[in-house]
Amino acid sequence: EIADRWMTGPAIPLEILAPPNAAPGEEISLKVVLTNNKVGHDFPTGPLDIIQAWVDLKVTDSTGKEVYRSGALNDRNFIKEGSFIFKAEGIDQYGNLIDRHNLWEMVGARFRRSLFPGFSDAAEFSFFCPATIQLPGEILETEQDHKFQVSEDQKENLHVTARLRYRKIDQFLMNVMFGEESGLTTRITDISSDSLTIQIR
Repeated sequence: EIADRWMTGPAIPLEILAPPNAAPGEEISLKVVLTNNKVGHDFPTGPLDIIQAWVDLKVTDSTGKEVYRSGALNDRNFIKEGSFIFKAEGIDQYGNLIDRHNLWEMVGARFRRSLFPGFSDAAEFSFFCPATIQLPGEILETEQDHKFQVSEDQKENLHVTARLRYRKIDQFLMNVMFGEESGLTTRITDISSDSLTIQIR
């Protein structure tokens, strides 16, 4: 009964937009577009102080060498800084971060990003290849701009993969509840992914 209205594919599809080819030394811009197709409410929903959803973007050369990464976890299971994340950072009346799920003390938020039903959000990445130096610049409310260049000795292809990842409880709260020495972390679910190849002229 709803087949003609129901979008096919994942609830939050992800699409990489990139040029089909590039010349060595040329600057390349990538965009990852996420659309809330079928959730029926904001994504993510629930307590955004502990839920995390983020874009993990990886670029490798033809030998498999990683030339850029955004959204990776560090060795303590925290999402590395500068990643594109859906979350909220609540604050109490003194401006302190709500980081222990103490929502009864929350009076506002200093940051919030979620995806309304039927809406899209985009993350743009820029970096230098093969170095992973992020250019300085203003981070916009709904976008992050990054750029990268193909090195002169890169003669083949760049392989780009992006995943929308989700976990129910962030690592900070897990460490508060169980202690960092416990080694416990929350399972990560990959909601959607996309990949493409940029040919090097």
